[in-house]
Amino acid sequence: MPSAIENLKLLLKQDIRDLEALTSTLSAEKTALKSRDSKAIQQVTQNKSSLVQQIETRAKQKAKLLASCGLGIKPGAVTKTLESYGDEELTGLWKESVQALKQCKDQNTVNGSIISQTLQRTAKLMSIIRGQGTKPDLYGQQGKTQSVSNGQHILGKA
Repeated sequence: MPSAIENLKLLLKQDIRDLEALTSTLSAEKTALKSRDSKAIQQVTQNKSSLVQQIETRAKQKAKLLASCGLGIKPGAVTKTLESYGDEELTGLWKESVQALKQCKDQNTVNGSIISQTLQRTAKLMSIIRGQGTKPDLYGQQGKTQSVSNGQHILGKA
């Protein structure tokens, strides 16, 4: 079991390194999105995809490793179980990786908001260019906004 724990530590160290790289990649993505630099966005997206794929692959490796150790870790109780093992380095690495992952998730949420706002702005500009800017928007049956035209939408039936 000690070799499995050492392998888990190694995987966690690799995760932390990749999560730090992902954090800086997400920061670069935010800058590229704000400046609307399509070449930079494309490059950052490729880097981000590669890093996420590596992290996901290691997550599967860690799950198999933990299962092979026989620790009986239940979902959501990894930290508690690792703390009970008594290896402070392992627990510290785990907590550091969880914190780095949370930071990446938060940054990715911000970038998603920037993308969403840009898409909405572009859609409004396109509707103005097409001469459709004077129609009000209402929520449709699927919960998305759509323009209302004279006589095209049935509001109710008798």
